[in-house]
Amino acid sequence: MTASGYVLDQKSASGIPGVMVSNQHQVVLTDENGYYELPLEEDCSIFISKPAGYVLPVNALHQPQFYYLYRPSGSPETEIAPYPGVLPTGEVPNPLNFYLIKTEVETEFRAVLMGDIQPETSLEVGYFQQLGVPALQRESADFMVPLGDLAWDELEVHPAVRDAIGSVGKPWFPVMGNHDINVRATQARYARETYQSYFGPTYYSFDYGQVHFVVLDDIGYSGWNKKREEQGITEGRLDDRQLKWLASDLALVPKDKLVFLLSHIPVYTKTAAKNPYRNIVNRQALYALLKKHPHLFSVSAHTHTIEHVNLSEGGWTRKNPFHSLIAGAVCGAWWQGPLLEDGLPIRMAMDGVPNGYFVFNFNGVEFNYQFKPLGVPESRSRYVLRFPKADRSALPQLIINAFATHPDAQIEVRWDDGDFQTLTQFEGTDPYVEEFLKKHLDKYNVWMAAKVNRHLWKGFLPKGLENGMHQIEVRITDKNGEQYGGMHTLDVQTGVLA
Repeated sequence: MTASGYVLDQKSASGIPGVMVSNQHQVVLTDENGYYELPLEEDCSIFISKPAGYVLPVNALHQPQFYYLYRPSGSPETEIAPYPGVLPTGEVPNPLNFYLIKTEVETEFRAVLMGDIQPETSLEVGYFQQLGVPALQRESADFMVPLGDLAWDELEVHPAVRDAIGSVGKPWFPVMGNHDINVRATQARYARETYQSYFGPTYYSFDYGQVHFVVLDDIGYSGWNKKREEQGITEGRLDDRQLKWLASDLALVPKDKLVFLLSHIPVYTKTAAKNPYRNIVNRQALYALLKKHPHLFSVSAHTHTIEHVNLSEGGWTRKNPFHSLIAGAVCGAWWQGPLLEDGLPIRMAMDGVPNGYFVFNFNGVEFNYQFKPLGVPESRSRYVLRFPKADRSALPQLIINAFATHPDAQIEVRWDDGDFQTLTQFEGTDPYVEEFLKKHLDKYNVWMAAKVNRHLWKGFLPKGLENGMHQIEVRITDKNGEQYGGMHTLDVQTGVLA
């Protein structure tokens, strides 16, 4: 059995040649008439990869229409209960056509990439609508990518989250997270049915300008353990079918393009390097498929932290650099914490980072990005000062949590009229987060704790510094040469948290 049809210009109805079409396993190109033909595998998705110079039609919720879910008999109810799945499709339409809208080839474009929204309840969906949606509506961006965990295991919130993201009014390409699967499914393939019924295929690709975006499904799930009646094991993993698809996909991507990976679980995280729940355990298989592509980058979420990773630390051995960004979380600390005056939880994740998202600016294969915090003052939008309680045997230190910069940045401080001193970057936990959790234990889940991160810098206070009010100037020089900072007033009382 085969699926066949045309990829057509929506306005002229003429065929578009050279468009990638896939059945989640094989990838073919449309011929000179825009025609394609693919073997039809049981319970698969047929999708196109949007080429540069085109946009996709969207539905009322601004979801790009690039796929067809093929489920002749629908999702098996015994596997997907208590949630809905994909309704029976019957035989595949003949022809099965897809449509594109011609535009100018994008030389420059912008994208919003956001980590875990992760509401568990309708109340928390409301938090996102109040805190996140207005900010996203104000952003000038060509598209958005929610990087997974559009729910927190309670999949009945998926429709409301879909509506909230759709209300932003921009096209969006979702990534599936580990909390978006139905953990009661005994087979991994069926754990994704509810997600797909709302959001489409779990892996696919699309192009803007000189960038080939690849959305990965790296949620390895063993399935519900019926014998023990408990949830199965989750780890970062790309299954064989997806790897075969990716090999076929990348074989058709020119080497001068930037291959930009989008996943939920990080390819590799330095701060939890041996944890299979935090890393793609078979990333060497991924690396093997990428080795012929010189321009690479990866963005993920999952950890609710911000981390910049050089993947040479995670087994990448090619000469060309391969870096990764773990993009924090829109929900911060899972929408936990004391409520502020606006009725929303405090904006602080367990690494001390505000709730927020990233905006990427692309120009050819070059790009830059900026963290956009949600609901915090401008003075705390890129870094925060910490003056932790000092152990009596230790000298007091100033700590700066510079979450919006790269670990290679240089951070200097000047006390009053003194000279600048360079701070030392270190891996650790934010002392303010530790103290805050102790004060508000009843506002957080019992398992929540300050998270190890790599965006902390420290330096001793100047010798002879007296208690009282002091002016401190912060100067941060990022690896790209950008310099920023500011003046701050600190009340220094040695041994007291300021």
